[in-house]
Amino acid sequence: MLKIIHTADIHLDSPFRMEDLQKAQARKIELRAAFSSLMFWAKTEQADIMLIAGDLFDSPHPTPDAVEFVASQFAANPNCRFIISPGNHDFAASDSVYAKTAFPENVSVFTSPTLSCLHFDNIAGHAVDVYGYAFTSPILDHNPFAGVSIPKSDTITLLCGHGTLGADNGKDCPIKTEDIANSGFDYVALGHIHNNPGIQKIENTYYGYAGSLEPRAFNDRGERGAFLAECDKQDGAFTCRPAFFRLCKRIYAVESVNLTGASTKEEVLGKINALIKQKGFGKDTLLRLTLEGSLAGHLDISSVGIESITLGLYYCELRDHTSPDYDLDALRNDPTIKGELVRTLTPLLESEDENHRILAARALKYALSALAGNDISDFN
Repeated sequence: MLKIIHTADIHLDSPFRMEDLQKAQARKIELRAAFSSLMFWAKTEQADIMLIAGDLFDSPHPTPDAVEFVASQFAANPNCRFIISPGNHDFAASDSVYAKTAFPENVSVFTSPTLSCLHFDNIAGHAVDVYGYAFTSPILDHNPFAGVSIPKSDTITLLCGHGTLGADNGKDCPIKTEDIANSGFDYVALGHIHNNPGIQKIENTYYGYAGSLEPRAFNDRGERGAFLAECDKQDGAFTCRPAFFRLCKRIYAVESVNLTGASTKEEVLGKINALIKQKGFGKDTLLRLTLEGSLAGHLDISSVGIESITLGLYYCELRDHTSPDYDLDALRNDPTIKGELVRTLTPLLESEDENHRILAARALKYALSALAGNDISDFN
């Protein structure tokens, strides 16, 4: 039984863009920890091959510290063969990490945009061919294995590559589903798309994206990890049992909560915490929460204690899209600057253009809050 680990889009050395700079730095450390977990898992499972389908690093010129870290991890598991297909972020240029680094002997890197093959006579009792290619710049506008058809044999044939499945054209190696269906490969390990829809099968080929190893932003939502595929091939018939394993330290989530009806800060926090409990978010969760609905004009969302929300979370960002429920008729008759403000904004508040109404409502909310002496620097 041949054991293959399929991973991609690790993006080591990637910056994490967060409002909390201390936690952004902590996330960089956690990304390395996730890679260490991947390497430990490979050793524990006694994996024979690890296919890294692009963007191992976030750039072709990672820090020396990151390179040393990766090389030492590879060297610590000499029984596993690590095969890398550089992607659009860590492309194999002439001055890239892949051209300048002497990786351990158990590491192979594809460095040409043309499809090539690595042959292994005996891995776990099987002859294995691993095909692959490399981005050599940020752009690869064609599929190197389009039109390729591998003859049937008892050799297990794998492809490791970075690209965009379902695209007819583009700069990120557009791959058509029929390219895979007609290829004759037994398993196609893809990278570039950070989501993980699972391993699928078309004709006789298993294929799919591993997704990112550790989420890096709020568009990388849900659990992240890698696939372990247990493979066999007898008399030309390939069998595969792929299983996903979560390896990420954190998960990102994006949610919204309607606060209509809340008249106190305690009621606002109650609605927010009820959502957090319902979704099962905990200390591993980074949450971006949009606040929606209509609130009493006196209620200042900016003063809601974010610390009270994040007690059960790792990190939380609030986006305030609520609208104030003011008595506009009373405000229009106010003899102070408040009345003048409302009278000035009334044409926009009553505009047929929805965007004008939204902007005017937000302007009114900010202005009245500022006039009340509240801090509006954190309004979103």
